[in-house]
Amino acid sequence: MKKHLILLFVFLLTLELFSQAPAISNKMFSLGSYGRAGIGYSLGATDSDFPQSLNLNGMGSIGGRFEENDYFELATAMHFKPTVAGKDTTKINVQARFSFYTTQGQLIGNVSNKSIGGITTALPELFAEANNIMGSNWSVWLGARLYRGDDIHIIDHYYFDDHSGQGIGIKHKNTQFTVIFTGSIDTTSTLPPNFYLNIVNGTPTLGLRNRYVSILEHTLMTNKGYVKLLGEFQRLPSGTTQDATTKYNYPADFGYVVGVKYYKNISSKLPGSFNAVSARYGAGIANGGDGGSSRTYMTYGGPNLETNSFRKAYSVALTETFLLNVNKNYSLNGYAIYTKSRGASDSLNTTTDYLGKQILFNRKQDIALGARGTWYIKNWLHLLHEFDLAWRKDGTQDFAQMTKFTIAPTLVPTSARDVWARPHFRLVYSAAHYNKFAVNNLYSPYLAQSGTKDWGQYLGVKVEWWVW
Repeated sequence: MKKHLILLFVFLLTLELFSQAPAISNKMFSLGSYGRAGIGYSLGATDSDFPQSLNLNGMGSIGGRFEENDYFELATAMHFKPTVAGKDTTKINVQARFSFYTTQGQLIGNVSNKSIGGITTALPELFAEANNIMGSNWSVWLGARLYRGDDIHIIDHYYFDDHSGQGIGIKHKNTQFTVIFTGSIDTTSTLPPNFYLNIVNGTPTLGLRNRYVSILEHTLMTNKGYVKLLGEFQRLPSGTTQDATTKYNYPADFGYVVGVKYYKNISSKLPGSFNAVSARYGAGIANGGDGGSSRTYMTYGGPNLETNSFRKAYSVALTETFLLNVNKNYSLNGYAIYTKSRGASDSLNTTTDYLGKQILFNRKQDIALGARGTWYIKNWLHLLHEFDLAWRKDGTQDFAQMTKFTIAPTLVPTSARDVWARPHFRLVYSAAHYNKFAVNNLYSPYLAQSGTKDWGQYLGVKVEWWVW
């Protein structure tokens, strides 16, 4: 009898809790997504369990992105109206974004997070924002977000102002001030306490741990575009000082960034043509930008072990990108990139970190240029064709060089004559040629898979979509 009374009490309590649960009535909800999926084969590779990129080591998608692995993003957002309708123009949004990827092979299908091709999940965005508060020119956001401007889409490169992270931002008209924390990941068991290992883009990269990044941006509007001015100050707090002999003890450090970008709209028969150039200089711990990423807080190279700092480190990044809609039948999207980075060590080649472990290189140069043409054969059938050249020089080594050509007949079910029309259903064939140094040193994920070959080939069927 007592047992039955207890069960009845639990049942009634459960009903009470359910009755108190709030009913969801918000209908102002939106859903967005970006993703790509497909199958591919590395032609000529002896070990072809999973196709690898033809691009050079350390350059990520710079050099072309047609061989990129499966990836999925799902963004959800709630929108709120002010309580006094018609008198307040504040726009309030709360957004969360989920991403799914793998660095080991297949993402979808017969895999799980417990398998060899384990799935990685991330929450790159969770923030709230209020725009044009009370009808003013003031806006604010708080949380974590992918906070970045334009990218060079054909190489998946956010080239100038990728400030993704967790923090707060305030904007007034064309001026915005942002403070972000880049992360707080304790990996002292494998790396010095102010380093973490980034493998999101498939390229292992050493970067400085949790720091405070203050960013000031101002945009000057012109007749057909804008000029954007950028300034950053980054500070890394000191390590634990209680034990002066510990190998994890390190001093505070800092860095800064200055940059300028010019964007111009170009008149053409099909709208959307533009040209954009940028120049950026980062010093100290703010000299980041490697592995296809341009994030300045991903510090490059090794420290000066005499001063235990990155005071002599620097990086220069120059970019050019354009889209020219020549006529209703053809569009051309091109880019050029030059990056030179150096760590704080005196070495021009390899160096060591704070624990005396090897860091691959203390100096590097990236040079890349390319263009993708889109021939609108039919509204629903586009022929993509791309040519890329890329050079990579690590330390005192010779330049590794890759030349790549891709052709991709593409079905576009939306029937829009636009390079941004999605989804794309693509049949992709890419062929890359490597110079002698790249071949002999296996300076590509494909070459690491296939061995010493002058040519690399990729064949695949791909789909890419976005809805925002």
